[in-house]
Amino acid sequence: MTPPETLSPAPATAAIEAQVRDYFERLYRPGAAQFHGIVHVAANPANGLIAFSGPMMRAGGGFPVTRLAILAPDGKVTLLGSGEANDSQPKWSPDGARLAFLSDRDHGGGNFQLLVAPTDALDDAACPAPIAGEAVESFAWAADGRRILVQSADAGADAAGSAATARIGGGAEAKPSWMPTVETGSHDGQWRHARIIDLETGAATRVGAEGQNVWEADWCGPDAVVAITSASPTEGGWYQTEIAIAPTAGGAFARLAAPEVELAGVTGSPDGTTIAVIEGRFHRTVQLGALTLYDRATGAAAQPDIGAQVSLLAWRGADRLFFAGFDAPGSVAGTLDVASGTTAIEWRSSGTAGRKVPYAVPAGTDTVLVPGHAFDRYPYLARSDAGGEQLLLDLTPPEMRAIQDRMRPAEVVRWRGRDGLDILGYLAMPAGIERPPLVCFIHGGPSHLFRDSWTFDNPLAALLVSAGYAVLFPNPRGSSGRGLDFASRVMNDMAGEDAHDILAGIDHVIANHPVDGSRLFVTGGSYGGFMTTWLVGQTDRFQAACAIAPLTDMRSQYFTAHHPEFLSLYSGGDPYDVGGTFDQRSPLAHADKVTTPTLLIAGEMDKTTPPAQAVQFHHALVLGDVPTELVLYPEEGHAAARYEAQIDQGTRVLRWFAQWEGRNGGRQSN
Repeated sequence: MTPPETLSPAPATAAIEAQVRDYFERLYRPGAAQFHGIVHVAANPANGLIAFSGPMMRAGGGFPVTRLAILAPDGKVTLLGSGEANDSQPKWSPDGARLAFLSDRDHGGGNFQLLVAPTDALDDAACPAPIAGEAVESFAWAADGRRILVQSADAGADAAGSAATARIGGGAEAKPSWMPTVETGSHDGQWRHARIIDLETGAATRVGAEGQNVWEADWCGPDAVVAITSASPTEGGWYQTEIAIAPTAGGAFARLAAPEVELAGVTGSPDGTTIAVIEGRFHRTVQLGALTLYDRATGAAAQPDIGAQVSLLAWRGADRLFFAGFDAPGSVAGTLDVASGTTAIEWRSSGTAGRKVPYAVPAGTDTVLVPGHAFDRYPYLARSDAGGEQLLLDLTPPEMRAIQDRMRPAEVVRWRGRDGLDILGYLAMPAGIERPPLVCFIHGGPSHLFRDSWTFDNPLAALLVSAGYAVLFPNPRGSSGRGLDFASRVMNDMAGEDAHDILAGIDHVIANHPVDGSRLFVTGGSYGGFMTTWLVGQTDRFQAACAIAPLTDMRSQYFTAHHPEFLSLYSGGDPYDVGGTFDQRSPLAHADKVTTPTLLIAGEMDKTTPPAQAVQFHHALVLGDVPTELVLYPEEGHAAARYEAQIDQGTRVLRWFAQWEGRNGGRQSN
């Protein structure tokens, strides 16, 4: 008899797999040199060329590669590089004569170095000062165009918790399979640094001292560097940062300010008198908070009212500060006149731009370059000025029409929490389906947010809608984009009122939109995975659930993840307080109440929510005779990135929901 695992897939399973494969082939067009997003943009100040970078899928699948391209004024696009390496973060010199960017050419995947090429010979890029054993993460041109400030990380240092990968670069050289992994508790090989590279001589001047970890750095006038630093290089240390300044000649950073919130986007004015930074409750690389200005001479801080939460800052001049950000429920970009305090909004959209948080870049005195998109609009590049928005490049491939025709534009929905707090989210409906089943898709963080964006920044989301599900994307309390008070309401209350906000949003959609509340599902990744496993332990109303990269047990998470400080900060708990928050708010402690069939997905390389979190919850459900399935991807970190893994994951999620759609036990809310 043929063993069950070798039987041919059932027709329904085969049809789902074919549907998912078709979706991802249309989405990514592997091998077609198709950008499926624009991550960085830079305008040449002298000749109108625009450099941009974004991800592509190779013909053979695998992980996406980041390519660099040049858009000419006549609309012609020219790819740079071979496609075998990753090129990103293009930035022109102040005079437009040279283009600098990061690349892992000849260094191994993710081990980025700084390359510089003359504008009239962009294929002749060279590394002015290789940094052995480190990967460059960011850089900034000096106003004189002769120096570049680089911020780098020891190769093998932890990547951001929100990143799909686990480490920066390739880390250590390949070692025999038998050789053990050894941890000592030291921070060797985890530090981040700042250096100033002289392009004429290749000399690199170290800025900062031993024991000062540099997360971000920028020029602060011609004679100083401003940075976000910490005493610890770990991901947890990122939650304990300060703003500091050091002379360009080298030496230690001196503290300017140490706010009790998270910091990002630090930048100094061209004359060095003012420092701008983003402050709030958010996670690294997903920054969105209040604009704060510091006087360098006195350290005095001010938060001008610009009508938005900001995610990007750049100086247009000594007193003009450009910003991109979020004015719920849409995205904006504009310029603040620091001297007068007046703000000019130069771009506004119900959709958005950039990935994870709004992103746009200034060009000239009042022009904005926007890598825009929306749930019903594939990524594009536009120029916005006083005359309106001009489309420069539309990335939409013809093959996408079939998918877009199956999805309606996302709709903003609002409801009230139990205490009357105004909550908002987005509802995406499939086209041509009456009363579709409803999936609640919960974001990570908890301080991330959903915007009206292409695939809602997660290909699985649009896959669900194109497959016939209505999907609710809630931004409960704790989400970014609506100020510090709103974001802070999850502090010391993880899985508290934010969980009730989500359930209230589900009730609102069922009561006010043409969805079938008797066919209800829940999913999410990271904090969304945590919330998914929490909710199935609190209610039996879902037909099925899928938790991706979940946190399920706070105590074991605290002692195995690479940022335990985050968990203490946000939960307010103590791992040694038996019976306290770590026990009360851990989904694993409530697993004996779960009756909902639950699919658990994790990456074996994940250090943010280690795979054991999914394993524990799966085993608890197995012991409780609850239908469950555990899926571990050996090459993935905090999110599936490999082409094949995304197809496999999408197939498993659709199959799991289809399998349990008619299950008895789910109930519609009153």
